[in-house]
Amino acid sequence: MTWPLAWNLHRAVSDFADPYLNIWILDWDWWATLHQPFSLFHASSLYPAKYSLAFSENLYGIALLLFPLRAVGVGPIAAYNMAMLLGFASCGFAAYLLGFRLTRSWSAGIAAGVFYAFVPFRFVHITHVQHVWGAWLPLLLLALFRYAETPTRKRAAVFAAVFVMNGLTNIHYLLFGAFAAAVTALLLVPRRAWRELAIATGIALVLLAPFLYPYAAVAKLYGHQRTAAESVAYSAMPIDWIARNATEAELRVFPGVLAFVAIAAALLLARRQWPKLALAGLWIAIGFAGSLGMHFEFHRFLFGAVPGFRAIRAPARWAVIAYVGIAIVIALATAAIARRNRWLALLVPAAFVVELWAAPIRWYLAVPEPPPVYRWLARERTPIAELPFGVFQDEYLYHLRATAHHRPMVSGVESTPFRTELSAKWLANPIGEDFVDALQRIGVDTVVVHTDRLFDRADVIREWMRRERRLRLVARFGDDVVFQVAGGHPARQAGGTPALLRSFVAPAAPGWGETAKGKLIVAGWAGSPHGIQYANVYFNNRTIRERIEVEKVRRGAVPEYRFFHVFPRRLKGVWLETDVQIDAIDGRGNAITSEDRWFRWE
Repeated sequence: MTWPLAWNLHRAVSDFADPYLNIWILDWDWWATLHQPFSLFHASSLYPAKYSLAFSENLYGIALLLFPLRAVGVGPIAAYNMAMLLGFASCGFAAYLLGFRLTRSWSAGIAAGVFYAFVPFRFVHITHVQHVWGAWLPLLLLALFRYAETPTRKRAAVFAAVFVMNGLTNIHYLLFGAFAAAVTALLLVPRRAWRELAIATGIALVLLAPFLYPYAAVAKLYGHQRTAAESVAYSAMPIDWIARNATEAELRVFPGVLAFVAIAAALLLARRQWPKLALAGLWIAIGFAGSLGMHFEFHRFLFGAVPGFRAIRAPARWAVIAYVGIAIVIALATAAIARRNRWLALLVPAAFVVELWAAPIRWYLAVPEPPPVYRWLARERTPIAELPFGVFQDEYLYHLRATAHHRPMVSGVESTPFRTELSAKWLANPIGEDFVDALQRIGVDTVVVHTDRLFDRADVIREWMRRERRLRLVARFGDDVVFQVAGGHPARQAGGTPALLRSFVAPAAPGWGETAKGKLIVAGWAGSPHGIQYANVYFNNRTIRERIEVEKVRRGAVPEYRFFHVFPRRLKGVWLETDVQIDAIDGRGNAITSEDRWFRWE
């Protein structure tokens, strides 16, 4: 269902924005737990802001499960993708357990699991691993249901454990799940059995408190709250539940046609199971009403009156609660069919597999190995600034590469008072002395300029680099130039000439997002101190490979090579919407990988 992700675990992401941020968060959780566990939320990003991890989801519940992988050497991107696959799988298994427990039919459990794991919502939010991780919600309901049947301390503890893991995984699901579970408990749990459940839930909230306080602190310090107008834009309308492709991705809550067929079948075939249908209906009603956001009084009241809900940017995400209810309905309908014909019931999960099939997915392929400058940066712990500053794509890339050095950095994708001030100074023409003044004021002693990413401001920035006397050249790694800020912590000089020589692949064609009609030209340049033997061109997320030749065009310490190859027609098996990535093979047999480019080949 996610192919070819498994083929590219160490390099694939859904795009080059939020996934890079999430990779950094999961990596920071791991690194900070080992090195500064009591300062987890004072993360390296957005320096010198406090509680900078609380500007986003902390993902600690997912990171915990990845610790064994990180301990044996699995890299940040591969660990993130293992979390992605485990998220889908755990959603399916959790819904299976809930469906099986309510029906005692394994085919019903499988049908519920397939739907809940691969509901279109998961793929809409595939850039957000925390929304792929929805397993704790059906487990929360299952644990509550089991406690209501037999109220024991052990079952109360199980509910509390699931409650904690849900809260550590996704703040949205913590709020949504807590509300849905509270309403369900009022209806299911006898009054005499509330004591153990209340105590267990209270302990869970105490355990979560250190992970929730930083969000309150950030809201107070930086005004990091959502406005009503922003929430309106991401509030669903009833029609979004039956429209396959809403204009705004956040509003794509449509669960698929078969989900509505299953609801009708359950009402017809499983009407004697009305208590379970009512339970499912409760969660569907809560999720549906919540997804309407500011268009309906339910979420509008919570937004204005209940702490935490003001942080919800996209109320449409309440839909996940409805999906748990729909999964129950699907299980009840399938079980009713199984009682008549167990083989016919197997067609239900099979039908959901067909309807919800999303593969192949065109993933974006990151270059997994960090450039040499980032390994060099890892030798110190003092604050750094990477330039260019404030460019959307660059700031996310800086987060991905921060997994190699973990140094405090002014980089970030959220607004803080200092970043707003620094951005204004950086965008000045010419860049004034006050830019370095601001860096010195907060203790930044290392500046990295990525000269290959200056683009339309290259002349302005290069002139500033020549004029600014407080920047002392420390090292040059190809296009990555490292300066020490005068008066800062003495930076180490780069050691050894080979570290200063650059290996690179620079594609010129095809361009990002271009459409090739029949003929496709793949062209560009490559270089390495060890020479280049040939190049491999990859399509379809590196599942199709073609070898092309290279020609030396310049001698020197880093000889440069040109490649130019014409494919007369689209290769067999290559998708219309595909990608191209190039590996230049140097004289030692090592692959130098280019950026990935998405394009259309008709």
